[in-house]
Amino acid sequence: MKAKSRYIWANIKLVSTIVPIVLIMIIIFFMLVRQEILTLSREKLSLESQYYAEELSAWAESVLNEVTVYKDMIEQLGLENEAVYELMYTSVDTHEAYPYGLYMGDSLGNYFDASGWVPEDDFVVTERDWYQEGLSHSLPAFGEPYVDAMTGGTCVSVTSLLDTSPAMTVLSTDVYLDYASRLAEEITYDKIEHALFVTRDSRLILADSDAAFTGTVLSSEHESLLYQNISRLLDAGQTGQTDILGDESVYFVSINTIPNTDWYFITCMNRNEVLKDLWRIESPMLVIAIIASALLFCLSSLLSREMSTIRTKARMDSLTKLLNRESFEELVRLSLADRPDKGILMIMDMDNFKLINDQLGHPVGDQVLREYASILENYFNRNKDIVGRLGGDEFAVFSGRDFSTAEINGMLRKFISIVHQNFDSKYPDQKLSISIGISLAASSDTYELLYQNADKALYEAKGNGKDQFQIQSSSETGL
Repeated sequence: MKAKSRYIWANIKLVSTIVPIVLIMIIIFFMLVRQEILTLSREKLSLESQYYAEELSAWAESVLNEVTVYKDMIEQLGLENEAVYELMYTSVDTHEAYPYGLYMGDSLGNYFDASGWVPEDDFVVTERDWYQEGLSHSLPAFGEPYVDAMTGGTCVSVTSLLDTSPAMTVLSTDVYLDYASRLAEEITYDKIEHALFVTRDSRLILADSDAAFTGTVLSSEHESLLYQNISRLLDAGQTGQTDILGDESVYFVSINTIPNTDWYFITCMNRNEVLKDLWRIESPMLVIAIIASALLFCLSSLLSREMSTIRTKARMDSLTKLLNRESFEELVRLSLADRPDKGILMIMDMDNFKLINDQLGHPVGDQVLREYASILENYFNRNKDIVGRLGGDEFAVFSGRDFSTAEINGMLRKFISIVHQNFDSKYPDQKLSISIGISLAASSDTYELLYQNADKALYEAKGNGKDQFQIQSSSETGL
């Protein structure tokens, strides 16, 4: 049981050392992987946001360029030329961004619409928003977007003041933002959860990957917590990428300004969605780590048991399973170093053992030695008792405790009696007995001196008739 307990504690110590290291390595690995995934995701968000912002900027520039071409041609022809109106008719359905073509109005109240739309009598050109905006634009420019009451879509007027006289004439067209809506929807195909285009001043959402939000105003009172926090970022004038709290988790938010417009392009990536695939890996890995720990415990247990068996065999006498001579000597030396003035060394020799081998054979002799080893181990079984076989029929016991002479006499008389009880009836003709030499340890005694004294006492015990014990201390040797 003691050996088994040692195995278990050795395994526990080994596993408790290795397993935390393995788990820490796994945790560090996942932390590094997680950080790398988050870094790559932020880079992806930044790159894709910049790309789509540039796409919309290029689209806006193409619209402005086309309107500029019309403006230049109208100014060259002059408003008195009928070809101007024929030219404006060609703008209808030529570009998907402004399918209804161009229209213009002047300070005298004149109005012309290439689509053929005729305003009501109460229509006042100079009071229209597009006209007021156009007065400040020498080149075509986007105005403030609005929701078209007729189509329900978000659109924006592109206006410019024409270089004509005598009246102040503004050229305009209504640009629909379907392309922006397609971009906002397209970018959300993978990981990017929200994308929206917002005006700088009014904060009108021109296009949103969630169509329900298109045409609403982005503010700190928006129904979405994410959009509320985005509004606060815009209020603070913050662009670029940052982390904010959303409705479901933390979001990575990228805010880009769009050249050629007064708009923002905003994209949002859900941190939990980014890490979802990693969580699918982490759970199995944790299970694998637990299984690996259990296997490690089993393997270390087996290895410890094997190593312990090897060590035990190296220390053990193969016949009797007691300590061999070298191991016995090593343990006695350690005991003397720990308690130099405590203990007795007993060297024991079996009397008439040679008759067993000669008369009954060596197998019986081996059996006798095993039986005697068992008697020794059972009798000297207290803490600090060390039992070994020195060789042949010679055995030794070291007891690292204090003994009086009377205690030694009583202990060894009883032991010799037990030996006779076990062997007299089994081997009556051989008359087996035990001779014992005892050496008492003193503070200056080495193992060699103890052994020399015990061996001398054994010799005296045998010389005095065997089947007895003899005690000798260092003082009696004259050393």
